[in-house]
Amino acid sequence: MAGRSTFTRFLLQQKGRKQILNVRFGSHRSLHQSSNSNWRSSLNQELNNSIETPKQNPSVCIYKVPTTLRMARTKAYDPSIVSIGPYHRGSLHLQAMEQVKMEVFRRLFGPNRETLDLAMDAMEKLEDQARNCYSEKVQLGRDEFVKMLLIDGCFLVEILKETTNPCLKLGSGIIKRWMLPQIRRDLIKLENQIPLFILQELFQLTRNISSQEHQSDAISFRHPRTLQRLALDFFSPLLEGSSTTYSACLMKNSIKGEHFLDLLRNSILPAGNRLSRQNQIHMVRSISELKLAGIKVEMVENCGPLDISVKKTWTMARKLTIPRLYINDRRGSLFRNMVAFEKCHKECNPDITTYLFFLDGLIHSPEDIEILHYNDIVHHSFGSDEEVAKFVNNLCKEIGRDAGESYLHSVTDDVNSYSRSFRARNRAWMVRHYFSSWLVGVSTFGAFLALYLTFVQAASSIANASKSSENKGLYYYIMDTFLFPLGKSYSSSDNRTNVGRR
Repeated sequence: MAGRSTFTRFLLQQKGRKQILNVRFGSHRSLHQSSNSNWRSSLNQELNNSIETPKQNPSVCIYKVPTTLRMARTKAYDPSIVSIGPYHRGSLHLQAMEQVKMEVFRRLFGPNRETLDLAMDAMEKLEDQARNCYSEKVQLGRDEFVKMLLIDGCFLVEILKETTNPCLKLGSGIIKRWMLPQIRRDLIKLENQIPLFILQELFQLTRNISSQEHQSDAISFRHPRTLQRLALDFFSPLLEGSSTTYSACLMKNSIKGEHFLDLLRNSILPAGNRLSRQNQIHMVRSISELKLAGIKVEMVENCGPLDISVKKTWTMARKLTIPRLYINDRRGSLFRNMVAFEKCHKECNPDITTYLFFLDGLIHSPEDIEILHYNDIVHHSFGSDEEVAKFVNNLCKEIGRDAGESYLHSVTDDVNSYSRSFRARNRAWMVRHYFSSWLVGVSTFGAFLALYLTFVQAASSIANASKSSENKGLYYYIMDTFLFPLGKSYSSSDNRTNVGRR
């Protein structure tokens, strides 16, 4: 009986353990199933609550600079003295110029209240159209936004009038001489723009009026030029010395743009829609490599700043023609903002980006800058050629190359293919090993001269031993010595001539 009771207790214990395990595993399965159902339901809930991404308005032309580009050089994209538009409005370090803008506004419309009413009505009508030009949602109410358009727009129009009016002395108005370089740089930054049609409307309304201080001068100067022409004249110092064709472009009124940055970009683009833009797989080689391969480089005038071409010479070699380029910090800021605009605005071709990558390929070292400077192509205001090379190479940092739309694909392919030819590779090898400098070249020439004289001396000895001793003059002996390697004898030919005469 005792054994039977012990066995019974053992069975009961085993049964209890199984029940406990079943409870534990069952709860674990239920928890696992509930967790699965939770994340599945939350994901389905997010899909149900998702909102379709709105399509970008085709009117958008003023963008926030992408973070990847801004990381390379933040200062190039942020205004330093004046805020235009909503993106940098309210920044503390830009508040001083807000007083200057209000002073310009008061002097312009103080004695012209009727024109002010017309301007306010026009800005209210254009409010929605102006809002649609910004890629980011403008966090300003209707009244504040319209007020900003009116004040900022009048400020820009008055700057163009004052700085391009020959009747006014620069710096005599509200805008002082020291302000102009900084204002000019701020007004070509992508985030610091207002639409050009706003400025065009204000320009037409205020065409025949000016600030009270210079109203008498405005009577004699009515600005017969268009707003685009005034703007390009104002920004021309940023492209100083680029090309004589740029000056010719300023004489035309056909250049258009969505804002100041787009207008200036369109004024320097290569020869328009006639260009074929195709895929460019490889970068162009450095100017030092091209020089070794026998490719000449030449500065060309009477063309646009971006008009680079390659030509064949009479020896079937290649000559690369490049317009003159002035490199300074202002030019770097301009190029960076133009590239940012090309990256954001789908309606424009990436020609500035292509041009910068072409320069980046040409310039690898201070020696490349030295070659371009010697050929009157590159001029700069930096302390050394090394600084210029680093500056040019840094312009393309964090920028993706638009290889599929290169307007320089034919130039790059032609130059690179010639550099890989048998003729160019052998010339590069000879120059690199035997003519790398004038000292090495002189040594090489001396070695070849010594070798030739040694050969002549040996040939002279052979000629002297093989010929019968004849009483000839020194002239005949020297000619026989030089002509012997060619298998000819001046003395024998002279003898045959004399026999024929007899």
